[in-house]
Amino acid sequence: MRVLTVDAAPLAARPDLVGSSDLPAHARIAQWLEALIASGDLIPGDKLPPEVEIATSLGVSRMTLRQALSAVEAKGLIDRRRGRFGGNFVAAPRFEFDHASLPGFTEQMRRFEVEAGAQVLMATTGRPDAEVSRALGLRRTDQVHRILRARTANGEPIVLEEAYLPAAVFPGMLSKNLQASLYALMRGYGHAPCAADERIEATSATPEQARVLGVEPSCPLLLVVRTSFADNGVAVEFSRDYHRSDRTTIRIQSRADPVRQGY
Repeated sequence: MRVLTVDAAPLAARPDLVGSSDLPAHARIAQWLEALIASGDLIPGDKLPPEVEIATSLGVSRMTLRQALSAVEAKGLIDRRRGRFGGNFVAAPRFEFDHASLPGFTEQMRRFEVEAGAQVLMATTGRPDAEVSRALGLRRTDQVHRILRARTANGEPIVLEEAYLPAAVFPGMLSKNLQASLYALMRGYGHAPCAADERIEATSATPEQARVLGVEPSCPLLLVVRTSFADNGVAVEFSRDYHRSDRTTIRIQSRADPVRQGY
């Protein structure tokens, strides 16, 4: 991480705030910052100087500067963090997860030409709780494998996966290489997910989740709760995926039903 100063490149080259332009000062400052990011002069992880220093160097009020920073943040180009280790950081590009089909994490990262990784945090077999039992259509006396993993993109943790698989459907699963794609392992058993019921919620990181994902406690996460089914209609996976909202987006394609729309 580079900690930048207002008197050194690339911020030393100030934007023109006095020349003829129909744009207000905050819009010119936003364009200046966006151009520095687009050109690669500012790179992901760079920490901008304190707001008061930038405002003073540009000869504008902090309110004007904050308007500019808010506009750049709205485009996902900077990350404004609060707290002891807070500040304004140049954001890394977000990974767009396509939920129109059922590719696993490894397949998704392959689309971005990014190395996918997995850190296994827990792998146990036991009785399911009520929610897992209901989702998988199991009895409380049945057994499930619980696999907790931190999924990484080029070594950076971006998703915390909590997966439950019926032990009767996947005997010996925990003896496999759990750092590999779970969906690939499931295909090896002949029970690959072919359909899924998913819902997306907003949630806040617990202290433990924050530690694993490298974010602040209570920071926003995108939670995807999924029940997956094999081609015979049997539920083969129940999972909760906690996505870092600063590093991921979720894309869903929808199509209107012409009959219901009255076309």
